[in-house]
Amino acid sequence: MRPSGPGFSSKAIVISKESFGEADLYVQFFTKNWGLISVLAKSAKKSKRRYVGGLDLFCHDEIFIRGDPKDRPYLNELTVLNSFTGIRDHLDKLLLAGKVTQWVKQLANIAAPLPAVYSLLGQTLSLIESEADESRLELLGLVFKAKFLAELGLKPRVDACARCGEELENEEFFDVEAGGILCKVCSQKSPLQQFLRIDHEDRTFLHVVEDLKLSRWNDVRMTPSRAVHLSRLLNQFASYHTHARLPQ
Repeated sequence: MRPSGPGFSSKAIVISKESFGEADLYVQFFTKNWGLISVLAKSAKKSKRRYVGGLDLFCHDEIFIRGDPKDRPYLNELTVLNSFTGIRDHLDKLLLAGKVTQWVKQLANIAAPLPAVYSLLGQTLSLIESEADESRLELLGLVFKAKFLAELGLKPRVDACARCGEELENEEFFDVEAGGILCKVCSQKSPLQQFLRIDHEDRTFLHVVEDLKLSRWNDVRMTPSRAVHLSRLLNQFASYHTHARLPQ
């Protein structure tokens, strides 16, 4: 019998899982209602039908639990909404989905509702699965990182100098420690080893990407080399300011 009431069920995405004893699994879900939680799935390794394939990585489920969501509750049952099998059929897609979920696991590791992050994660996994051009996966990862950091209030400052607030010229440097782009005057006062060069087009992209609608993903264009450069920049920025070891 399914538990009743909104406090016992939520839509959720499988982030990770680990064995517990001979038959059970602890499964981390990123949920719409409670954020990141860990749930005990009893007999999950022995029974193939009890959870109907919904415990594979990246699966999007509706889960029904017993107990406090913040204190490792039990998983009663689940309904698979999308198993994202198309991700697991392609190595490049599998690697990107793994990186995306690790960013969520490390930077949104709280048992509190983050519905915008939940929605972003689900949309990104759907786009990873459906993207026919694997050369665009690097760009998709970049878009996810930029929007994810913005949702967490961690976005770098690119609208003006991160130190003095002055307007910027076309050729700028991104200073990881300062948390954004520096004007010419401030850049001369900082150690050069902290800098990553960024041009006006890249700065514009980082300024507007948080407002990008993923429903218009097919309209987004960028060369793979630029996407790699900006993705590395965001990795360094996020790792420095969160002290987390994030996958590139």
